[in-house]
Amino acid sequence: MPWKDVDIEQAAQNAGINTAEVRAKQQLMALIAEARKAAGITQTELGRRVGVSQGRIAQIESGIGTSKVTFDVLFHLLTALGKECRVVVHAGGTKARKHKPGYSRAAR
Repeated sequence: MPWKDVDIEQAAQNAGINTAEVRAKQQLMALIAEARKAAGITQTELGRRVGVSQGRIAQIESGIGTSKVTFDVLFHLLTALGKECRVVVHAGGTKARKHKPGYSRAAR
């Protein structure tokens, strides 16, 4: 079968890859690169802060091996960049609140 005829979702499922998880990780990886650059921090410095090599930071930022990078690692990198990480679970199809009760939007 030619590659142009391959259904990516089906191929990922056949390989045991959760595409929603990979997309979420890719978004976090892009955020890491963006936050690092905005802070004026090198890959080497970020790696030093979290105890990994510059090469590993480059791999993570580029998305190499996305499915093997854990959310824990990505959250750790974001925290090292001064970002606050929260996991929000929406169960049963309920809609997410735009803000917490008593939480002022102006305070963001």
